[in-house]
Amino acid sequence: MFIMMFWPLLILFLPLVALLLYFSGRLLFSRVWLMGFARGMTGLVCVGLVGVGGYLAFDLSAYRALSQESVVATVSFNQLAPQRYEAQVSTVVRPTLHAFELNGDEWQVDAKVLTWQGPLTVLGMEPVYRLERISGRFTQLEQERSAQRTVYGLTSEGRLGVDELTPWLPWVDARFGSAAYLPMVDGGIFEVRLTPRGLIARPVNEPARLAVGQWFSE
Repeated sequence: MFIMMFWPLLILFLPLVALLLYFSGRLLFSRVWLMGFARGMTGLVCVGLVGVGGYLAFDLSAYRALSQESVVATVSFNQLAPQRYEAQVSTVVRPTLHAFELNGDEWQVDAKVLTWQGPLTVLGMEPVYRLERISGRFTQLEQERSAQRTVYGLTSEGRLGVDELTPWLPWVDARFGSAAYLPMVDGGIFEVRLTPRGLIARPVNEPARLAVGQWFSE
């Protein structure tokens, strides 16, 4: 699936990777070390560049291709107490249900979206996304400022990723971040969808639809 999704990148970078591996192999395994340390260091640099490219490809696999509009997560809620809910989240990346306790009246999901430019656009490379976090929100600003906030990551944290390196990578543009939020309600089920304009959230069942209707009428 990864190869089919990112084949334009592979077309551009596989020849470079093959060339680097060829020269690094010749330099590192040559019996005649005329240039000694310089040749060895050049070979190691080539191997290092291949390793960096492989790491970036692995990090990019955490992103998913963005079609015209696609479901990226499903969120359901069970109320535990006033303004306290158990949220069960299933994403495309991790289909297994994951439970989080959220405080507040509303829930919010955030994502980062990467878009492409230059040759990748011509080759048909689609934008990709990565879900970042889910959090609880309070309707009243006073509570939002003073009450205990609950925020949980939906992706790995604490590592350097493609989005941090985009200023130095050609044809990659971290265009925007996006968020969607709706009210939490006992028994409510919602879908998080990604469109070319960003995230949207939609109610799926009757409790969710009633909560959204009341939320907009307030």
